[in-house]
Amino acid sequence: MPATQLGRRERKKLAVRDNICRETVRLIERYGVEGVTIDAICDCVDIAKKTFYNYYATKGDLLNDILRSELLQRTEQLIDSVIESGRDFAGQLELILEVFSERDHDSSGLERELIAYSVGALSTNLNEGGQQLAVINGMFRKLFDFNAHELKPGLSPAFCSEMAVGMFNAITLNRLHDPDYNTDKRYAELLTFLKSSMLAKA
Repeated sequence: MPATQLGRRERKKLAVRDNICRETVRLIERYGVEGVTIDAICDCVDIAKKTFYNYYATKGDLLNDILRSELLQRTEQLIDSVIESGRDFAGQLELILEVFSERDHDSSGLERELIAYSVGALSTNLNEGGQQLAVINGMFRKLFDFNAHELKPGLSPAFCSEMAVGMFNAITLNRLHDPDYNTDKRYAELLTFLKSSMLAKA
């Protein structure tokens, strides 16, 4: 429902939630995810801790909300745009990896922090990481479902999308831990591998 159609109380609650997210983003840009505390967020938003917990049960819930709006939504939009591009599957994969490579070069401190948090959650918090992984797998499953006719016989869209996401995450994790990691080279090699191993006509 648009904000203009909400009642006064609902609009106020939405404004507080937006303010919590906005101030948290500002704090992350300054101190990183690990340096942001609920106390600091409450101080910046000028709310009591009790009020914070009316909106988010944990800091992780808040970060997941920000992650969805700042990163996952853009990935979903990218998937939709390449599907609508009219390219064959190889061309769609090229476009996605080109965007990922550009993102790695141009990513802001906020984006790097959120990517690091997202990938880290996959190994440190099974519940949060599993939820994020399910969302990302779902996005790429849509891509592979759309191009199922171009996959090699015997390969399912579900399998291919899960393997592709795993490889994307591996490159991201290596980049986060090694400032000299050559993501351009890895993405080029990954594109070659995906086309040769999954596409019927590489």
